[in-house]
Amino acid sequence: MLQWHSLLSGLDGVAYQDLRFRMLADGLFHAVMYGVGLIGLGMLFMARRDLSVEGSGRTVIAAVFVGFGCWHLLDAVLNHWILGLHHIREGSPNWLVWDLAFFALGLALVAAGLWVGRPNQRLPGPPIGTGRAFCLAVLTTGTGIAAATPLTSGSNVTVVFSRTVPPAEVISAMAAIDGQLVWAAAEANIWTFAVPDRRAAWQLYGRGAVLVSGSMFGMGCFSSTPPDGIYPRSGPTSL
Repeated sequence: MLQWHSLLSGLDGVAYQDLRFRMLADGLFHAVMYGVGLIGLGMLFMARRDLSVEGSGRTVIAAVFVGFGCWHLLDAVLNHWILGLHHIREGSPNWLVWDLAFFALGLALVAAGLWVGRPNQRLPGPPIGTGRAFCLAVLTTGTGIAAATPLTSGSNVTVVFSRTVPPAEVISAMAAIDGQLVWAAAEANIWTFAVPDRRAAWQLYGRGAVLVSGSMFGMGCFSSTPPDGIYPRSGPTSL
């Protein structure tokens, strides 16, 4: 949503800076996250009987905070610092500050979850967790569908064409759906078009497209990517 980085935007090397490769990596990562979400929903369904027990409402809220916080901590330590896959705000001269803020947010969420989960802690609302778990399931499912479903109103679409499709044919395909050019990485044959009806964009598959974005955020992680795909590098910042 913030579009500050892609999964591999912190790695150097020709292969890692190739937008096609990075879009594939992001897509695979998102697919794994959908799988994790489905597993979580399944576990929530299997635990439905336990959600009718007194105090389970507190447990649900605590688990959400702790789980979300642990993800922030794992992402910060593993992806940002150990593997160096990316930083929170690539291209910022103060990237370490952003990484530390992300880590601090994870700590705060875990602390909040542990505080909420105390046996003597009372929360507003019913003490059982059925309603809260249902709301969590609806929120998870709804956001997943929204992220995977293209908008039907006019908006941007990002299209990856086969390398064998010349720019002239790309422009012709864009004109066929009444599109206008917004952004392009012509060397990678990745283009962003503004179209009056996103449903028409699927016609591009018949004109050499190998991927037509379905993200409600257009370019998604790549909206802020520099045209050459390379973020400016800077050394460790001072606090």
